Amino acid sequence: MDIQKNLLELEVSAQRISDGVAAVRIMVLGLEGMGSEYTGAFHAVWNYLAEAEREFQKQLAVCLETV
Repeated sequence: MDIQKNLLELEVSAQRISDGVAAVRIMVLGLEGMGSEYTGAFHAVWNYLAEAEREFQKQLAVCLETV
């Protein structure tokens, strides 16, 4: 089992996560523009996911550097 190959495949999954976080951010912007009462809730979800994504990307980069 090639660890570097697996980590690179994980990087592809990380990009999908990043795309999903970006989609939630766009929803937040749209709800903000509409003055929706749900803006705060979606912003909280976006913030949580964006923070998790940053940490995931950081840890993945460390793993890729050590292989």
